[in-house]
Amino acid sequence: MITIAKTIIGFDRKIEIEWLDAVAGCVATGQAPEDVRRFLWTFLEGTVAGDSVHSGRGKTLTVLSRLWVIVPEQARPLRKAALQCIGSATSEERVAIHWAMAIGTYPFFCDVAASVGKLLALNGEANLSQVGRRMTESWGDRSTLPRAIQRVLRSMVQWGILRDGPTKGTFVAPAKRTAVSDQIGELLLQAMLVSHGRGMPLSQLTGHPAVFPFGIHLSATAMRKSGCILIQREGDQSDFIQLGQRSGAAGHKSKN
Repeated sequence: MITIAKTIIGFDRKIEIEWLDAVAGCVATGQAPEDVRRFLWTFLEGTVAGDSVHSGRGKTLTVLSRLWVIVPEQARPLRKAALQCIGSATSEERVAIHWAMAIGTYPFFCDVAASVGKLLALNGEANLSQVGRRMTESWGDRSTLPRAIQRVLRSMVQWGILRDGPTKGTFVAPAKRTAVSDQIGELLLQAMLVSHGRGMPLSQLTGHPAVFPFGIHLSATAMRKSGCILIQREGDQSDFIQLGQRSGAAGHKSKN
């Protein structure tokens, strides 16, 4: 599988949940990409400043387009699965679906989410400077990194995933995780596999810090019904999960 290279940050704007609902709604109705982009350009007018592709509005449109409209090739099956969920999803479930698309299309978003999840598990809160140090280790010391991290975190706050902490620059999680259905739980795990570009043990996937906002309780039995996820029983009796079609799919290869 081809993974998305960690070279372009991409997700560098604050994105509001209402904008995600709007773009996903357009895509769900089968509108052509150019029609969706025209709609979004008008939709964002007066909300995000700018009249060119290099303005705030143009850059926001680019982020939204990669999330739902013109997604990376390896994320197209993920989008197809997401569109099958979103029509009947509740508001909380829609956040989980957008989260899956963000993870699957933007490795940067996935890594920020994982850093936040780890810090919340360790300390009960995530500090902006701590997230920044962790991200610098994997993405390099870039001048654009701090602002992009902050915009991802502010997006998470706007989505209701994080809350501002008691001191400036700190963030805390909601009181409890959002419980998701098996279908949306599978979507989140599929997004993780797309982002990482490799298979992972089921226990590592369901407990991954990048999906910290959601309670995923998927069994291997439930996932065996999936048409896009393969499960292989390892020698230690753990379940190894990878992307692929059940019919005619190649067998699981050694990770070594």
